[in-house]
Amino acid sequence: MARAKKSRSMRGKLGKTGSKEMMKEQNKARKASATRRFATKKAKERKEQAHKKLERLGLLPAKEEAAPAARPRRFVFVKPVDEKEEKAKKEAEAIKQSNGINPDTEELSVNELLSAFSEEI
Repeated sequence: MARAKKSRSMRGKLGKTGSKEMMKEQNKARKASATRRFATKKAKERKEQAHKKLERLGLLPAKEEAAPAARPRRFVFVKPVDEKEEKAKKEAEAIKQSNGINPDTEELSVNELLSAFSEEI
């Protein structure tokens, strides 16, 4: 038994029940749906094939050699912050600031010079 030829007309696609709007909605739904594994596999194969051909012909742009990224260490020891030491550091900085002497800079400010000369021995 011979198969009936599929109709290409709108009426044949819709049958007697549907409308043009319904058909448009169906097409949108079909396009929006996730691609099937087979289709993506074939697309990937085509891309690889084209890549191989360009490489063979020498038309492929030279890519830079990327060094493999250093793998982060899984367990890294982080020293816990000691509150006493932190307070001691802050107090030491406060004392230095209260003296008006900034040990980080080599050049002396006017206030530092005056305070140095006015110190009692």
